[in-house]
Amino acid sequence: MKIIVAIPYAPWPVRQGTDRLIMNLLHGLASRHDVVLVTVALSREGLERLHEIEGPRIAVRAILAPNRKSVFHRVFYKVRNVAAAALTGTPAQVSYAAPEPFLRLIADTAASEKADLVLASYWHLYRLSERIEGAKLVLVTHDLDFVVNRGRLAALGGFARFAASVRLRALERIEAKAYERYDTILTVTPSDAEVLARYPVAAGKTVRPLPLALDLAEFNPGVFRREKNKVLFMGSFYSDFNRDALRFLIGEVFPLVRAKKRGGRLEVVGQGVPGAVRASAGPDVSFTGGVEDIRPYLGSCAVMVLPLRFCGGVRIRMMEAAAMGTPVVSTPAGVAGMGLAAGRDYLEAGSS
Repeated sequence: MKIIVAIPYAPWPVRQGTDRLIMNLLHGLASRHDVVLVTVALSREGLERLHEIEGPRIAVRAILAPNRKSVFHRVFYKVRNVAAAALTGTPAQVSYAAPEPFLRLIADTAASEKADLVLASYWHLYRLSERIEGAKLVLVTHDLDFVVNRGRLAALGGFARFAASVRLRALERIEAKAYERYDTILTVTPSDAEVLARYPVAAGKTVRPLPLALDLAEFNPGVFRREKNKVLFMGSFYSDFNRDALRFLIGEVFPLVRAKKRGGRLEVVGQGVPGAVRASAGPDVSFTGGVEDIRPYLGSCAVMVLPLRFCGGVRIRMMEAAAMGTPVVSTPAGVAGMGLAAGRDYLEAGSS
């Protein structure tokens, strides 16, 4: 079978859990099928590096994001996408994630490769359903944002909450359109599949959880030495739920750790940490930035924390921590939908 995996954000190099999910999916499918990854790179270097994942049964078709070609293109697409939001109601976030050249690349690749199956990652690709002929089209939704948005709004107040509610309602309209236009939808957790199947726009659709797995042979806790007082929090801090969790951790939780455990240190691993958060952290908090291999960090910490107050989908880092034998302290939201038991699979902490 020839399978197209289309995703708006290049999953290589691996920087976050979604990247790992897509890479695992590619390699899993390639064990039995020919797979073509169709994606968008945010830099010319990233575009070149995508060739690193090509192999006997994995090919890559990618473009540079149209708004990243030059300063002129940045300005042009910013104006264009803001205007589209005002005139058509299509949020700029969707226009950036699914620009016309990317949709055309997916459709052309599916046609030229005579694809049997197209897996479209993220509901931002709702318009793709109009362009694919002769292939089974399936939507892979990583988060049920119409559910997660309740937590997003609860974390805000005042005008910020009102402005966010307007923006999120616009995004939810696009999300609903995607569920309406795809006959088959894959979620990343069984609980998401159950919730979506009860959603009116998904009535009559085939909704199934996507099987998830890690190659345990890649994880060997014995090669690392754990540092007794080191606490790890990792993630992509471009995501609002990780930013909120980091502020909560540094502002409310870690001061209690400092008071009770002299010598305790917090290591934050991941891209996109806001400057204000860095400035507010004390000397016992370090920021490593993005890394391509998280195993040394999982293997050397005493505990990983997941202080998420809202989130969606699956936390791949939780699966990786388990594979590395790393103890985890998490809020209920941090492990929601994963079928894990507090006191057995992780330690639960619901507040500071």
